[in-house]
Amino acid sequence: MKYLILILVMTLQACAAISGLNQVKGFTPVTAPANDTPQFRIDQQACMADVEQTWANAKQENVAWIQFRQCLVNKGYRLLS
Repeated sequence: MKYLILILVMTLQACAAISGLNQVKGFTPVTAPANDTPQFRIDQQACMADVEQTWANAKQENVAWIQFRQCLVNKGYRLLS
């Protein structure tokens, strides 16, 4: 019984790892509701444009997402996620 549970856990971990590779990394940062304004969306687009100039495959590079988030923080936003 212990081996069955171990095999099940290992199988689920392998499936999660494989499906994770197929997804695009990154996400849309969330800010406080008071800051979720049209200006925030404009700033998001401007930061993404800056990042895409530096990183050709920006949406697939972790460092590009870090740079994107840092750009928003530099503009004065406090990110919640």
